[in-house]
Amino acid sequence: MEKINLNQGWKLHDSPLFWEKDKLEAVRSFQEGWLTCDVPADVRMPLIKEGIIKDPVVADHCLESEWVEKRAWWFFKEFEICGLSGKTAELVLEALDTKSDVFINGQYAGSQKSVHYPFFCSAGHMLREGKNEIAVRVSTGLEEVTDEQLSQINWAVCREDDNGGKYRSDYRRAFVRRPQYTVGWDWGPRVVTCGIVGDVYLLCSEKAVIRDVEIKNRLQEDKAFLEVTAEVESLSMVSTQNCDIEVKVFYEEQVCAVSILKDQLLTSGMNYFCVDMEIEHPKLWWPNGYGEQPLYRVSVEMTLDGGRKECRDITYGIRSLRLDTSPMEGDKRRFQFYVNDVPVFCKGGDWIPNDSIYARVTDQKIEKLLEEAVNANFNMLRIWGGGLYEREYFYQLCDRKGILVWQDFMFACAAYPDHLDWFCAEVEKELEYQTRRLRNHACIALFCGSNENHWLFNPQDNPQWQVEFTREKPLGLYITNVMAKKIIHANCADIPYWNSSPYGGKLPNDDSCGDVHRWHNGFMSMDMEERIEPVLYDEVHSRFVSEYGCVGPCCVESVNEYMDTDQPERTGRAWEMHCNVFERDSVYAGIRKHYLDNPENLDMEEYSLYGGMFQALVLGYSLEAIRAQMECYGALFWMYNDTWGENGWTIIDYYLRRKISYYAVKRALAPVKLVMRCEKDELVVWGLNDTNTCTEAVGELGYVSFDGTVRKLRPAAFKLPAASRQCVLREKLPKEDYKKGSIMFFAADGPAKSVCLRMGDMRNLEFEKSTIEIVQTKQTGCFTHVTVTSTGYVHGAYAEGNYVCTDNYFDILPGEKKEIQIENPKGQEIHFRQVR
Repeated sequence: MEKINLNQGWKLHDSPLFWEKDKLEAVRSFQEGWLTCDVPADVRMPLIKEGIIKDPVVADHCLESEWVEKRAWWFFKEFEICGLSGKTAELVLEALDTKSDVFINGQYAGSQKSVHYPFFCSAGHMLREGKNEIAVRVSTGLEEVTDEQLSQINWAVCREDDNGGKYRSDYRRAFVRRPQYTVGWDWGPRVVTCGIVGDVYLLCSEKAVIRDVEIKNRLQEDKAFLEVTAEVESLSMVSTQNCDIEVKVFYEEQVCAVSILKDQLLTSGMNYFCVDMEIEHPKLWWPNGYGEQPLYRVSVEMTLDGGRKECRDITYGIRSLRLDTSPMEGDKRRFQFYVNDVPVFCKGGDWIPNDSIYARVTDQKIEKLLEEAVNANFNMLRIWGGGLYEREYFYQLCDRKGILVWQDFMFACAAYPDHLDWFCAEVEKELEYQTRRLRNHACIALFCGSNENHWLFNPQDNPQWQVEFTREKPLGLYITNVMAKKIIHANCADIPYWNSSPYGGKLPNDDSCGDVHRWHNGFMSMDMEERIEPVLYDEVHSRFVSEYGCVGPCCVESVNEYMDTDQPERTGRAWEMHCNVFERDSVYAGIRKHYLDNPENLDMEEYSLYGGMFQALVLGYSLEAIRAQMECYGALFWMYNDTWGENGWTIIDYYLRRKISYYAVKRALAPVKLVMRCEKDELVVWGLNDTNTCTEAVGELGYVSFDGTVRKLRPAAFKLPAASRQCVLREKLPKEDYKKGSIMFFAADGPAKSVCLRMGDMRNLEFEKSTIEIVQTKQTGCFTHVTVTSTGYVHGAYAEGNYVCTDNYFDILPGEKKEIQIENPKGQEIHFRQVR
């Protein structure tokens, strides 16, 4: 098969929205107003490049370019091709956003109504030797949705203007298979995307082509048994052909298994060839923290009569994975993932599209975000159902880095019209394509039917929507309850499926079964104290927390970028738009509770510091608390990454700068960790070990005053078995002055770090400012290694400047020495400051 890339050298022009496909010649005849671009391209990308519009993720410029969604857009590409005789040519446009018509040399080639699967057509009869042209008309698709259609789902679509988001949302999104977030969400603006947003290419084949390869594995003792199925299409309409099929499995380019099928008969159309293979002493794939991620290369080669060869290579990780939902005490059920029969506590965050204009996201940005997730001790990301299925490179990197993927299907916060045959047909193509595309990835841990649809529109939970799920009008639940299950059973029955998120129990969002989104008794509570009080997370008793969060600001450099000024003010429309809809002065309230009065008077740098420390406190404390719940098996916070710069949920901002909360999350998710809590009048210590190696936390434990003058320490050692969570100490809490000191564990050498028992809000603790002393500095290449200490307790010690560090905004216990590594290629002198 020959692949001819057609990404470069396109022309673009707009027209009135009502100009449909019959206006092709009229658009082609335009003499002025043409733009040039390569694809993938959202139409805004060349408009920004030519200065016609400003970047919509900056300031409030998104409001100035809403006219873009009210136009039709026409892409044209000329190219030359030769040597087509005897070949089958197919045109592939990997993603079209959204309503589209495709033409080849002026002939109508077909249409598309979904961005979630490729446009594919036989093109040989329309192509000619020499010069050719492809034309594509695209529009958002929203223009086709009527009020009558919306009444069929009772207008049951979540909209941010209901929550105070003035410039966001659109009921019509539920009828259009496009990224739902582009109409605006609580964390992102309305930037309704449109364009050719995937690669474009021709596939030229002779005689036969390998269409797909499916790989399954089964582990038994010290062997892996692989079942490899090749889907081969014979392109001859009436004749049979002969072929040989050879399958090889390589590890680090050494052959470790071979299977050959000789003299196979190819009949016209589809053929399926299956081989069983055995690998001795397989190297198993593990999630991040539990082991390595060895990847095999499975090569399927077909040799036809005459010696022509066709080959397909698949990168594959050998592992077993299952989701345990077995009964527990009472009405509770587990929701626990096992990889290679080892229980895995899932820890990480929820992933959204990385830009309001997602077509311009680079592979480098995806790679950086995944590197940072690994660095922060993630082993799972949940791909949220209001965005898009990520490009192949994302899943390849997750395979390489050990990041499990909880993959939502793209349905979120809306009733969907699955009572309509045309809508079900679109979704069936989408799910069929995506499950087959993703099934060979070791990272795929679970397919999930939707985001919050069972929960939000269940009349027992939210009667205000005035909708009722019925078999005649399931409002999207036919897709998630029936269609998706049938497709997964046919395409990838070994991958777990869950109907929605949250889901499980008598009512969705039930603590006893499945996963929960912890919002109403967390950051979206009507009670401000519940929004900003971290201790409430000690009361989580869910099986798996797949959403919850806390809002916090970006660093000043990022605020300046997205506000488009070096003197931003926390007032006005632009600031309001870049504040999360649900923020509602919670950051001010958090600063006031935990640090100081009158936060409104802080300058931007101070606001970013104290607001960031507030978010860091809530996320760090809550992740520790959830990990220490022995009957909870996962903690995913909302959300990891951003679609634009915002005072919002994430721990890494749109510009890839770490927020203060990044470091708190990294510490909370450390593979080996002690968590210390006060339960009534008892001191409780939990030992967490998310590795495959037994270890021990060794050090000294006891009451220490914040000024370091009182030290009532004793030796302590806690054994931490591999892949375990357990209570390692429970004893009566000594009577001490907990405003002037606390229980502290000073770790000796080893994986576990020192820890201090939190006994109150920081602003209510009584201690004087202690001096941070730099006791050692060493420059090694691009890194500065710094050891710091202090005679007294220090809260929020940080390296001054926007450095990337192994740790930052950390506490120093009295007399503790702490070593960090700082990216500092210029070898600049490092200065430390502290919050308190």
